[in-house]
Amino acid sequence: MTSRERVMKAMRRETPDRIPFDFPNGFAPAVMEVFRQHTGLEDPYDYFGADVRYVGGGGTKCPIDFSKYHPNLPPHAWIDEWGIGHQPTKSTEEGHSHLEGFLYPMLELHAKEDILNYPLPDVEAEYRYEHLPAQVRALHDKGVCVTGCMACTFYEIAWYMRSMELLLMDFVDNQEFAEILLDRLLEKRIIQAKFLVESGIDILQLGDDIASQRGMMMRMSMWRKWFKSRMETVIQTARKVNPDILVFYHSDGDCTEAIPDLIEIGVDILNPVQAECMDGPMLKKIFGDRLSFWGTIGTQTTLPFGTPEGVRQEVKVRMETMGQGGGLCLGPTHMVEPDVTWENLTAFVDAVNEFGRYW
Repeated sequence: MTSRERVMKAMRRETPDRIPFDFPNGFAPAVMEVFRQHTGLEDPYDYFGADVRYVGGGGTKCPIDFSKYHPNLPPHAWIDEWGIGHQPTKSTEEGHSHLEGFLYPMLELHAKEDILNYPLPDVEAEYRYEHLPAQVRALHDKGVCVTGCMACTFYEIAWYMRSMELLLMDFVDNQEFAEILLDRLLEKRIIQAKFLVESGIDILQLGDDIASQRGMMMRMSMWRKWFKSRMETVIQTARKVNPDILVFYHSDGDCTEAIPDLIEIGVDILNPVQAECMDGPMLKKIFGDRLSFWGTIGTQTTLPFGTPEGVRQEVKVRMETMGQGGGLCLGPTHMVEPDVTWENLTAFVDAVNEFGRYW
């Protein structure tokens, strides 16, 4: 069975030859350096035999000048194509690539005209996706499953620009501003999803971190009002192009309360099922006939602070409690960070091969 066949069978809640596995958030730069030292190679996905690869649109050829939104940009900070400022921190200097500080370009915007005039990147430009069909075909020829990336779909990209505090306040006392912002994002996401699915990907990755480890960041009524129908529109767009596309939804934290709604709008796969705050076996029992699970191996506990034997046992438990009948792709619940030892990393892959066989 090829990796692609394995993943698709498992995510459709059928029984493959073994549980597929993946590194869905990749490797921090410091971990990549350790990998190079141990192997002399550059691609850990190929080396470990991961079953999934990730693709996305290319960069812009039309950069936007956001200097007026960042009049006092700190030294060493940089601005991405959405106008979001990124401030390096001690953690990023130590090799934790995703722990930067944010500089919000929309802090001083308040009126309808402000948000209508804010420049958004040309993510709908065809030239960004010209490489994708050939890239997807090449990966399929290797036998791996291909996921198209469109995470941080609405909530996260919006608060990265606006700040979380102001965005949540907008939902209450500046609703026209919030509606225009999210509708402008929806226009972009619809076109992105169409291009990604047309390229031949197997899985469309959507999602936002809508939960903390103590539950949802907002009431379900607020999530339903602002995000549910917009996410459903993106999913419907994808399925008009390919009715068989699988939809992957990412949210860190404990998003259990949102799961019935996610299933209702067409989500097939939930990631990462954070082991420190979600009861994976319970979710399997309640939702396992309608939802598959991706991740589950703790990056706050077992991988960084456990032993190789502890990693081995966690994989075994996941197989026994969540792997039966398919519906599980194992992987770290977030990026592999510098505090994960090489021994624990290899123990994870070895354990999948030892315990993940269905026959």
